[in-house]
Amino acid sequence: MANRSDYARRAEPRSFRPTTDREDRLIASRLITERQLECLSWVQQGKSATDIGSILGLSGRTVEKHIIKVCGHLGVKTRIQAVVRARELGLITASAP
Repeated sequence: MANRSDYARRAEPRSFRPTTDREDRLIASRLITERQLECLSWVQQGKSATDIGSILGLSGRTVEKHIIKVCGHLGVKTRIQAVVRARELGLITASAP
């Protein structure tokens, strides 16, 4: 009878290859909406959710939800990380101060 360790040796771990920036850009561009990118471009200019909401005719809470969604799609935790990652992927361009 085979012992438990024999079964453990037979199971091969799944290997996941890391995605490339090109693949990340393709995935993100399909998942992130134009409105979400618009909110993110205002974030990079230092605007608060309330300010962005006033500019776009949305509530501040709706803007926050858009930013949270973008962060999730880009795999980051903060607004600033989202801006940096979106720039790296070419989803938004750096704005002049």
